[in-house]
Amino acid sequence: MSLRTLLHQRRHLIVLLFISLLSSACGAGQPAPTPTPTKTPMPVAAAAPTDTPAPAVIQMPTPTPEPPTPTPPPANIAPFTGLPVADPAVLTRPPIFVCVNNDAAGRAAHWGLSKADLVYEYIVDGFSLTRITAMYQSQEADRIGPVRSARYPNIWMVQMYGGVLACSGGSDAIRYLLKNEVGFPYLDADIDDPSNNRYFTNLGSDYRTRLQARTDGVRQWLADQGINIVWNKPGFLFSTETPANFAGDATVIDIPYPGGNSVQWRYDPALGGYVRYQGGVQEFDPATGGPIVASNVIVAAAVHEVTDIIEDTLGTKGINIKLHEFGDLRVFRDGKVYEGTWRASQEAPPRWLGPGEAPVPLRPGQSWVQVVQQIEDISYQ
Repeated sequence: MSLRTLLHQRRHLIVLLFISLLSSACGAGQPAPTPTPTKTPMPVAAAAPTDTPAPAVIQMPTPTPEPPTPTPPPANIAPFTGLPVADPAVLTRPPIFVCVNNDAAGRAAHWGLSKADLVYEYIVDGFSLTRITAMYQSQEADRIGPVRSARYPNIWMVQMYGGVLACSGGSDAIRYLLKNEVGFPYLDADIDDPSNNRYFTNLGSDYRTRLQARTDGVRQWLADQGINIVWNKPGFLFSTETPANFAGDATVIDIPYPGGNSVQWRYDPALGGYVRYQGGVQEFDPATGGPIVASNVIVAAAVHEVTDIIEDTLGTKGINIKLHEFGDLRVFRDGKVYEGTWRASQEAPPRWLGPGEAPVPLRPGQSWVQVVQQIEDISYQ
């Protein structure tokens, strides 16, 4: 082998050895690859527990209980006195309303008012005086007077009670309404009995006191006219027990009516009612020989309106009193006073209502309804 060839081989081996050593050195010093870290999810902080709010409690208003429906009275109990009658059939007849004079001359000649189931007193003729209308159903009266002419308030009161009206004339306007428009029977002494000897009676010649009515005379007129009314209207609530919800004691009642017609009622426990005084004079009924005593005095405030109706030759204008609506109320019985409101309509008699719209029970017996303009007009103690 030539020297040249030998040198070539050695140089080749040295290169290979150097390369091998270099490769080992590089491989031995290289760090192991770091593994890719796996992301560890961050712990989620547990939400602090919150109290679940309790459902809101809504305080509902306590419902006002409906007033109990009154139990219908027995068939023999008069609807406007609460007293028994011998013949229940008389309570199916329409009540009779009679217009009664109440000026000074008329008061001195009053007759038969104690036999009425119910009596109204109200202001008439330009706020100058009062007039009375007495209602008869459960009792007959052979004399009622002195009879005078009709006024506007008679329309409402007779209509809502479903009654019959008996008077002595009236202004042209009122007479026309009563004879043609109102729908209830109207016995006019001037038209239907001009001689005053069939349905009415004349006593003397004074126009203020002479004319007298009687219940059988009015019913005879109905029969002669072929008018047959089967009556059915609600009555008042009555109780012999004194209701507990009175507003105070009231043994004297003062009602300042115009024209010297102021009324006073004085409670008499022995008589079980209020004794009537007017114009400072105690009133008696010759029909019974005793004083006029009301088991109940009902004071009803109502709207009064002056009309264009001329009531007399002096040009006095009539008063329309809205007895078919509502107003303030005071009921007096047993020496006590009860406060409330009254409500009526053209189809039904008034209701005497106390707190919660509950009816105020009346004491069985006769009631007087004193109609005033405002409840503040009266006083009592």
